[in-house]
Formats: sequence, C-alpha cells, structure tokens
Amino acid sequence: MRITGFFVLVFTGIFLSGFGHADIVSTASPPGMNLSIDPGEDFFSYANYYWVQDHPVPPENTFYTAFEEVKDTVDTRVRELVEDASLDYGAEEGTPRQLLGSFYRAAMNDRLNAEVGLTPVQDDLEEIERAQNRAEVRRVASNLTARGLDPFFILYIDENPQKRKELIAVIETGDFTIRFPPYYELEFDEAKRVQNEMKKYIISTCTNQGMDSNAAINAADKIFRIERRLARAEMLLNTSHSSSPQNLSEGTYNVSDLNTLFPGTNWEALFERSGRPDLKEVYVMNPYYLQEVGRILSTEPVDDLKLYLTWRVLQFASPFASPDMQEAYYQFYDEKLSKKEITPQKDRVFDILNLYLGNPIAHLYVDKYFSSSDKAKAEDIIKNIREVMRERVLNLSWMSQETKDTALLKMSYLKEQAGYPEDWGEYQNLTIRDQSYLENMLALTEYFTNGSLQLSGEPSDPDVWYVSPHGVEAHYDLVHNRIVVPAGFLNPPFFDPLVDDAWNYGSFGWVYGHELTHMIDIGGQQYSPDGKKENWWTDDDANQYFHAAWPLIVQVNSTKVLDNLTLNGTQMLIESSADLGGLTLAYDAYIRSRPNPDTLDTPGYDGLTDRQRFFVAFAQAQRGNITDDNLRNITQTEDHPWNKFRVNMIPYHLEAFYTAFPDINQGDSLYLNESERAHLW
Repeated sequence: MRITGFFVLVFTGIFLSGFGHADIVSTASPPGMNLSIDPGEDFFSYANYYWVQDHPVPPENTFYTAFEEVKDTVDTRVRELVEDASLDYGAEEGTPRQLLGSFYRAAMNDRLNAEVGLTPVQDDLEEIERAQNRAEVRRVASNLTARGLDPFFILYIDENPQKRKELIAVIETGDFTIRFPPYYELEFDEAKRVQNEMKKYIISTCTNQGMDSNAAINAADKIFRIERRLARAEMLLNTSHSSSPQNLSEGTYNVSDLNTLFPGTNWEALFERSGRPDLKEVYVMNPYYLQEVGRILSTEPVDDLKLYLTWRVLQFASPFASPDMQEAYYQFYDEKLSKKEITPQKDRVFDILNLYLGNPIAHLYVDKYFSSSDKAKAEDIIKNIREVMRERVLNLSWMSQETKDTALLKMSYLKEQAGYPEDWGEYQNLTIRDQSYLENMLALTEYFTNGSLQLSGEPSDPDVWYVSPHGVEAHYDLVHNRIVVPAGFLNPPFFDPLVDDAWNYGSFGWVYGHELTHMIDIGGQQYSPDGKKENWWTDDDANQYFHAAWPLIVQVNSTKVLDNLTLNGTQMLIESSADLGGLTLAYDAYIRSRPNPDTLDTPGYDGLTDRQRFFVAFAQAQRGNITDDNLRNITQTEDHPWNKFRVNMIPYHLEAFYTAFPDINQGDSLYLNESERAHLW
C-alpha cells in the first residue's frame, strides 16, 4: 500500500501542559524555570530545570522533548475528535464527521469484522485460483496492482523528479514480508531468526486458511524464494538469472517502450484496469528491480506465482480482516520483529486514520484548535522575519553581490505553508460506511491508486500540502523552496496567540528564522531558485562563509557532552549556523515590531523583561530529556547538537543576549569574548 504526500494530509500538534515545580504559575509566563541558576553557566537549566525534573524519559523512549509532549496531547485531541464523530450516526454523507465516524465504527467492530472475514477480497483470491497459465497470472498481477494491493510494485502519482512542475505516474519497489531487504540475504543469527519467523508466520496463515501443514511449509519456502529474488533486485545484487540486456537508470520512460524494456509484466492490463489506457509516460524508480519482476513472472512456476499472489492478498487483508488475522499480523510485526509487544488496537486504527483520512481530521482539528486569527498572527511574524532577512542578505560581508542577487531571487520564490491550506480539497466519490474495516480499506486504497493516476501529465500544484496541518514539525523543503509550519506546531511552547510577541518571536520566530536560513545556507546553495539541483554559491562565497563561521565551529568543537565526547563543529555546522541565523533574524524582527522599544528592559509581572522573555522562549522551545546512551549516539551521528547544547551555545554570540542578561560576564563559563563570536547572518 502506498499513499503519497500529494493526497494525504496527516496531523499532529503542540500543547503546553502543567509543571509540578513551576516557579511562576501564570499561564502567560514561562513555567519550569529555576531562577537560582546562573544563566551564564547553564542557560538551558536556568530556563528548563524544573521541566526536566518533571519529565523523565519514558521507559519506551530514548529521549523526551516538547515535540513528544505535544504529540501525546495532539494524539489525545485527535482521538477525542474521532470518537466524538463516531457517536454521530446522522452526519451528512461525505462530510469529515461521517467519513471518520463510519470508518472508526467499522474498524473497531470486532464482531462484524469476524463475520465478514476475507469476503471483500474473495473475488481477488478466486481470480488467482482460476488462472490457468502464465498469461493469466500476469493479468491477475496487474489487476491487483491497479487496485492498490501491490503484489510486486507500487503505482502512484507524484511530481516528476526531472520536471518538478509536472505530475507523473511513478513505479516503485513494493513491500516485502520482511521489510528490511538485507535480511533475506544475510546469514548472521538475527537475520536467520527473522527469516524463520517469516516462514512460521506464512505457515500459520496458510494453515488457518485451510491448507494442510506440509503444503503450508512448502508454500512458505516458495514465497520466501520469490521474495528473496525481489529483495536482491531491490539491493541491486546479481539475480539468479543472466544480467540485464540493457543498463537502464532511474527516470522517465515511454509507456510504449515498457514491453520492450521491462518484458514479463502485462502493462496493457495494468493501465486499462487503472483507468489510464492512454498513459504516455511513467517514472521508474528502480529499473533493475522492475526487470527482475518481469523475469520472475516469466520463469517461476505458475503454481508458485499463484501461491505468491495469494500471499500478497492475504498480507494486504490481514491487518484489517478478522480480529484473529489482525492479532497474528501484529504479533509477527510488533512482537516478533520489533518492540516485543503488540500495538493496541486503537493505536493501530488511529495510525491508519491519520495516513488515509488526514484531510477530514484536519477539518475537525483546525475548527476546534486553530483559528483564522491564529493563522494571521503567525503569518505576520513570518512576514516581518522575511523583511529582516532580505535586508540582512544585502549586508552580508561574506557573500558576493552576484550570489546575493540569487539569494534574493530565491526568497522572492519562497512559499510558506502556515497553519492550514486555504483550499482543503474534497474526497469526491469516496464511499466510507459502517461496512467492514477491510471493505473500507479496499475502498480507500483503490480510491487513492486509481484516482491519483487520473492526474498524471497534469501540472503539479505548488500549494499542495505534503504535511498534515496538525503535524508537530517545521521544516524547509529544499526541492520545492517552501517552509512548512503546520497548525499542530503552532501551539505552546512554540506559538501562543494569547501571550506577548516577545515569547512568540523567541520561540516560533526562531524556528521560522532557522528554516529560512536553510534556504540560502550551505544546504540551500545546492538548489537554485527554480528548484534545479545546482550550486549557486561561488568558491569565494564558500571560503568566506567558513571563515565567518570559524568561531562557531570552534565553540561547538570545544563543547563537552560526556566524558571523552565533544560535539563536532564541522559535522553540525549547517544546523548550528541555522540556529544562529534563526535567533538573529527573530530578535531583529521582534525589536522592529515593538511600538515602544524603550520598555524592552522593564521587568514585567513575572519579573522578566521582554528581552529576557524572548531568549527564555527560545530555550524552552528546546526543552528535553535524553538518556546518556542516546546522547552519545546522536552526538556521533546527528547534524543537530542535542537541545541543551544548542541553547547553551547560540545566544552567547548575540550582543542582545548580554543586554538582556547584564549579569553574564567574562567570569562565566559560557561567556564569549567579541573575538569568539560568529557574525554569520
């Protein structure tokens, strides 16, 4: 199964919960602080000490931050919205409440799902059984692919990587029973254990469907053999057959050439059943894999291929069919292969809801938790920071004029997706009712598979949301030159329309400025304003940039994390540089937004000045706890320093920070002399 970002809106969000030891109890002031800690020695603990005490890392996690805290809250919100919709039996057909309510009722109806069982895929199973020869098997495989059951590969719509402004049908590797292809090939103990568990799972499923034990054992061996061939092709390893006659690469192919280049698949049946017999082009992600699919369909015994196709249908159906089949499916994937315990049923259903019915969830979520005035306030902060960025680019000492012109052009093309989309779109011609879980999933799968293909060859929509409005994330999309800040992210501690601008600029403004910096930094330099992958910096720009960044690299390199472990300034330069850029831009934009800057240093009712609240907001947006083992791991592998070190490094490069906290002085361990500060942005 595959649902692409073009069609799916998935959601998450943020909410500020109570703190057991908060020094300040007002909802508009920063709880969790320990004002007795010297901000020149540990600004992270000064801002977050009690929060860290009150939020230990849960046993099932390796770290816990505001993001996890908020996701828990948003998950609860979504559950409440869906469960409330499920109680509304009179909701109008096709509305978000009807789609979500009917889907949830059917998914949770164990009695109904037990009665229905595999009936919704019985026609598929019988079609496989009726196939008498190789040609009929090929036709059946194509029909299954068109329905979204994906026996060998996935067919979906996406932007053409070679022509970003155009949508195209894409063919990509399908799922395997073991979802990590190397495990089909490796011989060490864990790989062998997983292989054996896969075979036991197949045997159990087959015997539960009436096959005798010897036949089931034989079926498991044959299915494993075919999947192993597919896995080897996915990994670009030599297959059991002769090498390909042509050395093909990922890219766009004419449909008229598929029979010649990728023989063995019934392409005519696939596109006819998909409703696009007129399709002209497809984008093939892994040509070598697709050639092996054709060889498998041309060389494996017909009865073995029928066994494999039957298994793929059962694999599709199992997580949505009878409670017994669901239990066996999750026992294999959750208990045997991953977390040693089965994911609770409600959690599984909500994962599916978020993936397939994100748009209806979005409507309900935004209606209740994120207003148009909230969106307007966030967009006003965005506009002000962009204006500051434009001015600062003009004055960058390390960037040449030619490169500045390109940076400004790229900024003029930049798009933002803040809060929620203006045009939600609709789920037209989709029928979800109080039928079985499996029937609804088949309806959704075929709806997305066939419905999306109708757009192949059409222009792509630059305003399409690939991230759900309740997502707890914010990022810069290099390829599409856009910054995404969903409504879920626009919640405390990152954004709160009920508190002052000092807080919102310090938290949300910093995050937005961080992502905006990525547009023109050493990551953003890889993509030109029109989205082409090409470097638009000069060699001299790069040299001057690294010279300006040297104090930051030195600071990061000298930051001790654990015994015998420091941060890597070069490895973490892109993210540390963006932290510095984000904080610089957000602070300047905040100061410019002030109607009366003379009151910046006047303590408020919480004892903090507005300048101080700006920097405390930045620090609290990075609150988090982590285990020592994971801290060591992410320090050695990640580009982002752990949150505590981001907070204890970046503000000390800004003169405004010392103005906000005048007691920080040269005697403090985190203080930076002027010569030790980076002036990048």
